[in-house]
Amino acid sequence: MNKSTKEGIRAGMYALVLTVTACSQGGVEPPADESAASRESSQQLSGNGTNTSADDRTMGQQISGAMADLAVRTGVEADTITVKQARAVSWGSSAVGCPEKDKSYTQAIVPGLLLFLEADGTLYRYHGRTGSSLFFCPDERAKAPAYGPGQEIM
Repeated sequence: MNKSTKEGIRAGMYALVLTVTACSQGGVEPPADESAASRESSQQLSGNGTNTSADDRTMGQQISGAMADLAVRTGVEADTITVKQARAVSWGSSAVGCPEKDKSYTQAIVPGLLLFLEADGTLYRYHGRTGSSLFFCPDERAKAPAYGPGQEIM
């Protein structure tokens, strides 16, 4: 991916995040603590980001959605969130690198995305399948991709 394509994707993502954030300003409160945010995000996306209604999202849409989620989750302005790293990865199970305790998962190679966003000096991790919504994965649940760190795409 060349530099102008990356810049175009970033500009489009920021515009989308600003639009989503502006539309959601009416009464959306960030969760009181990180564990509540993690539970809420997990429940909305069937436990591990396997939201079947969004199976054809582009990478830009996936990243924009994660940025919008982080803006709500942390209460920071969306335009202050930065993409620190985005990697195309292969997860080792349907848990897509973020298993929940006492749940079982299908063992399979699952193509996906590993995203690191930064807000107010803190790094946040988002996981997901290729083409589906990304979800916040707290550090204590995060597992490495099945085959090394994956290919950096941003």
